[in-house]
Amino acid sequence: MEIEEKKDLGEPLGGGNMNTVRRDGATVVRNAGAWTPTVHRFLDFLHRAGLDWAPRPMGFDLDANEAPRHERLSYIEGEVPAYPLPDWVWADDVLCDGARRLRQLHDASVGFSPDGAVWQAPTKVPAEVVCHNDFSPHNLVFRQRRVVGVIDFDFCSPGPRIWDIAYFATRIVPLTASTSAGAPGMEQARYRVSLLLESYGDIGLTFEDVVRLAIVRLHDLAEFSRAKAQELHKPELLDDAANYDRDGCFLRDMASSRNV
Repeated sequence: MEIEEKKDLGEPLGGGNMNTVRRDGATVVRNAGAWTPTVHRFLDFLHRAGLDWAPRPMGFDLDANEAPRHERLSYIEGEVPAYPLPDWVWADDVLCDGARRLRQLHDASVGFSPDGAVWQAPTKVPAEVVCHNDFSPHNLVFRQRRVVGVIDFDFCSPGPRIWDIAYFATRIVPLTASTSAGAPGMEQARYRVSLLLESYGDIGLTFEDVVRLAIVRLHDLAEFSRAKAQELHKPELLDDAANYDRDGCFLRDMASSRNV
């Protein structure tokens, strides 16, 4: 992998609440961390496994101590929806398309060697696959409303398939206390989760399994966000943590009352 220092970091891109993201021509520039070499190794592995719609690692910009300061990745042309999500994101075919891509990503990750790996997010058990850990519409690239790429692998780490499935469900079903205008309501949750599971492919999960893990996942994400708020000196992440806890409590209450 070519490693070189470059000064021009390009134009800012949207998103990246835990990182700074810029576009420099055909590449995306992001702040690097101790986990970034592992992520680049994993992205190379995915391409060798035949998955051609993830970013390609393009090397690093070095700091004065010759340590990676910025990572460079290939830019995937297309639309990345931002919040509040546009109405077309809630279409059934978008949900199905995303679920199929998630299955492809998980299957392609099987066989990746974790030897010497450093992950930003903790490993979860059972470590069936390498989870994306933030697989949601705001990290999907669309062209003509079809998924053509997945971005932001910063938080990937080994874990069970349902860890990603449950989080994707919270975003795309959605399984949240409040929804944006145009989003399906909780009365459609069971149908949309079943559609997601069918599109992903049968691995023996039920609606109740997804809701149970979604609750755990949301509270785990709240804890992670609080830790990052302190580490990155970004108090705004505490608001995110509060929202994740709120959604987790909402799902727990709904599940206990058997209204979902």
